[in-house]
Amino acid sequence: MEDMFDTWGDVSARNTVLKRYYDMKNEMKSLGISIPPMLETVNCVTGWCAKAIKAHSVRSVFDGFVFDGAEDQDLKRLVRENRLRSLYRQACSSALTYGVSAMTVMKGRPGQPASMVRVFSANQFCCLWDKDEGRIRCGVVLADVDRSGNASRYVCHFRDAVLTLVRIGSGGGPYEWDCVVEPNPMGRPLMEVLTYDPDPDRPLGHSMLTPEVRGIVDKAMRDVLRMEVGAEFFTFPQRYILGAKDDLFSVKDGDGDEGEDEGGGDSVPSPIAKFNAYVGSFLAITKDEDGDVPTVGQFAAPTADNFTRVFENDAQRFSGATNVPLAQLGVLSNTYTSSDALGAANDPLILEVEQINEHNAEALETIAQMMMAVKDDVPITRLTDEQCAVQACFKDPSMPTIAARADAWTKLGAADESMVGTRVYYEGVGLSQPTIDRLEREKQQGGAIASLNAMADTMAIEAARAAALPPAGGEAE
Repeated sequence: MEDMFDTWGDVSARNTVLKRYYDMKNEMKSLGISIPPMLETVNCVTGWCAKAIKAHSVRSVFDGFVFDGAEDQDLKRLVRENRLRSLYRQACSSALTYGVSAMTVMKGRPGQPASMVRVFSANQFCCLWDKDEGRIRCGVVLADVDRSGNASRYVCHFRDAVLTLVRIGSGGGPYEWDCVVEPNPMGRPLMEVLTYDPDPDRPLGHSMLTPEVRGIVDKAMRDVLRMEVGAEFFTFPQRYILGAKDDLFSVKDGDGDEGEDEGGGDSVPSPIAKFNAYVGSFLAITKDEDGDVPTVGQFAAPTADNFTRVFENDAQRFSGATNVPLAQLGVLSNTYTSSDALGAANDPLILEVEQINEHNAEALETIAQMMMAVKDDVPITRLTDEQCAVQACFKDPSMPTIAARADAWTKLGAADESMVGTRVYYEGVGLSQPTIDRLEREKQQGGAIASLNAMADTMAIEAARAAALPPAGGEAE
């Protein structure tokens, strides 16, 4: 347990930095050259980190569990009661941000689902990896906090026990803790992790917000600030007057005389007078002492194209590092882009999300096994072969339109008519699960009504035949 809390403390600073970038609260890192210090606090937030996370997580859509192609109603009810689809979206976003997130399964209290699932970000849990088992060896989660945000309850998960640490008292630390020990018959910690881009050196994954990505965002923030500062000069380009009198912009007192400085010297040019002369509708300038008319001119304002090109370069670098298309970063091309080219721009993102789904499916299948084991109060090893074969399903990350899906599956149905009207066919077309359930129910009701009508017709025919037959022992009249 001490190792877990020590490890948690070691990574907390890194996780805080990642959270600040995701929440768009990271400070602008000025180089101290072109931006005046008094302008460094101007808002220049760039939300590309959050955009990269959401662009991936929104395409990773969990769609339930199946057993050898069929659904289990008990597990389906647990998924619905735990709102597991929504919990997965949170876990996926957290795993992309920090590299890892955790889901725990516990016995539900009265009024809760039989198996209670909770999600924790890397700021709320820590675990130790077991290389021999290929899974976590133990883990601790922050289960509750007080009104001040201080920890009030921890839950530690081990393969044979679950420890609940409850804080005693309130106020400032150090605190005393009460420990409640419960046996864990599952044979493994009731916790599973979702990771992003794991490897043998870091089995708990890497954050998508790599140093390269954070450096690009830092540079983009500086470029945005430079554009803001440069826009002020675009609005009021510098002007000049050659041959003007020294008192042209001096301050005048109430009598119309030119004021003097406190030392009794010459009059001091007034910034207000300069500004009024700059923005005034008319500008009248008298001749100088020699009778010459002053020359008025304006310096050419710098163009904003250089700033926009630099910002577009930042977006291109960010797109290459995260596979997020440029159009989603707010940078649009001035040239015509075909629909095929726009679709091809999403291909790297779709391929990466497919890998994420494949990896997360394994974790979700383990979560499903723990949910069934906790509900039935049996070890995971005593689950049936059908329960152990549970599979997690995801929607197509390419997100085709319903017209494109219907066209493709219509062609498949023409090749194999037996699949038309099945749940698989409806899912392929793109119908939601509630819509499919309603279709199945109405088809069953329609089939039952048709059967009753057929029975009624048969009975009517039999009754007509019986009425036409002669009575027994006699002849019909």
